[in-house]
Amino acid sequence: MPIEFSERSLLAFLASTRLPVVARLGAWIDGLALAGAGACGAVALASLAFVHDGFWSPSAPLSGAAPTLAAMPCFLLAWWMRRRERVQRAATLLLVACALLGALASWPRGMIDAAWYAQPAIAAVAGLALGVAPGLLLAVGAAATLLLAGRFAPIPPALVAAEPLFAAHSLALAAVSLALALVGAIANRLLYVALLTAQAERRDALESTHALRRREKLLRHALRVDTVGELAGMVCHQLRNTFQVLMGHVTLGAIADDEERRRRLEMIEQTVEQAKPLLDQLMRLSHPDDGAVAEIDVADAVRRFLEHATHVLPSNIRIASDIAPEPARATIDPQALQHALWNLAINARQAITGEGTITVRCRRTTGAVVIEVGDTGCGMPVEVQRRIFDPYFTTKPAGQGTGLGLTAVARFVRSSHGEISVDSEVGRGTTFRLLLPTNVGRLGAYA
Repeated sequence: MPIEFSERSLLAFLASTRLPVVARLGAWIDGLALAGAGACGAVALASLAFVHDGFWSPSAPLSGAAPTLAAMPCFLLAWWMRRRERVQRAATLLLVACALLGALASWPRGMIDAAWYAQPAIAAVAGLALGVAPGLLLAVGAAATLLLAGRFAPIPPALVAAEPLFAAHSLALAAVSLALALVGAIANRLLYVALLTAQAERRDALESTHALRRREKLLRHALRVDTVGELAGMVCHQLRNTFQVLMGHVTLGAIADDEERRRRLEMIEQTVEQAKPLLDQLMRLSHPDDGAVAEIDVADAVRRFLEHATHVLPSNIRIASDIAPEPARATIDPQALQHALWNLAINARQAITGEGTITVRCRRTTGAVVIEVGDTGCGMPVEVQRRIFDPYFTTKPAGQGTGLGLTAVARFVRSSHGEISVDSEVGRGTTFRLLLPTNVGRLGAYA
């Protein structure tokens, strides 16, 4: 799914992805917030109970109860915000609590306390994880605290002479905090722009994929419609003959007795039943579905095709078959196979002038099923054979062919990981040979 950004920060991006790392991030925030609140409460109670002047003094743990009591509400509020799925606000409050606790705990010890060095690190993390505005605001607060500490924090009597150095030290830490926060904010913006660019590229790729799939579906439909157009002409010719037979029965039945009329009606019913497969086959081929790969008996599929082809092809074309009796199973698209067989049959019929024969063979060899469709037509020269599978290449007159029929056959064979070849000689007919492997199947419709 495309990534959607709710806020311009790294944490907001992670939350928007719904990745497992975000669940762990939330657990970490929960754990740190609860642990911080619990530790602050325990230290505050211990300082007040067991340490003299334990409210706020350098001798108490974390400088006493005042720093911990001040930070504990921020920890608790961070935990509550995380429970409401507000990750960014929870992280902001967690960093505020850490910064507040560090500043108040270090204040009684003056600028000699090493905990002041945590302020620049917190500012850098805030700038990187929270974004420009929250990160810089937190850094400004840390810098102001450092400057105030350098001016007003207690100084041990032995180090009073070094007071100017402490002021310079606090100024340097404040500058480092602002600089690191700015670097973190810049890195956040660069990362956000990179992620936003990746999101746009991913969306464009997704739209391109959808557009490509739509174009492939339209191309498959166009290839099928080209076959349907040729098939419709033959179907109309056969239906015209059927209608003539029906009209003859109707005319003779009108002047016959009841017994003869009944017999004529039975013959009309038989004729209509014989014509029905013509329309069924036309409707199946014209349906713009994507097809589905399945393991089928190719020999049985070829037999069913021949049953329909016998009704559709004109009477001057004789159909011969040589199909092995044993099953010939392969994993292919059965609808695409029927489409390919019709294209080959139509191509053979158009190559025959006058009477002729179309021969369909199917047999199983080692690791493959071989289908051959041959005709006794005019044949093809070698230069035509080299281009016979090229899209839009045709030797028919303008307006009588699109050059897509054999292209569709080649696409089906390639998508089935098979091979197709042609053997033709001018004046002696043509034979197309389809080699379909039995141990390789493709997931999806033929393309």
